[in-house]
Amino acid sequence: MKPIRFGMVAGGLAVLGLVLWLSSTTRAAQRQCPPFHLKTEDGKIINPLTGENADQPYSSRQTCGACHNYDEITQGYHFQQGWNKIKDDYSKDKPWVLSDGMMGKF
Repeated sequence: MKPIRFGMVAGGLAVLGLVLWLSSTTRAAQRQCPPFHLKTEDGKIINPLTGENADQPYSSRQTCGACHNYDEITQGYHFQQGWNKIKDDYSKDKPWVLSDGMMGKF
């Protein structure tokens, strides 16, 4: 009787572990953004393959704001780093970098 009881407990724990593992991987997959296009401030798609709008900076408001609360995400830690040091000519080699912080980086 003891081996049967042990087998039932072990089997139950295995099933429980499998259910918990599957539910955690499902939640992790749901936290990912679906495929998306980078967009300009005017909402035009930036296509680096064809070069269409490739000379324009991307807009996080237009790109991310369709799915996320833009006002909320721009208050995050990485968005705020370097915010007070922005200069248009900060980097001649990388014109999209505006400060020494994370502002504008990804």
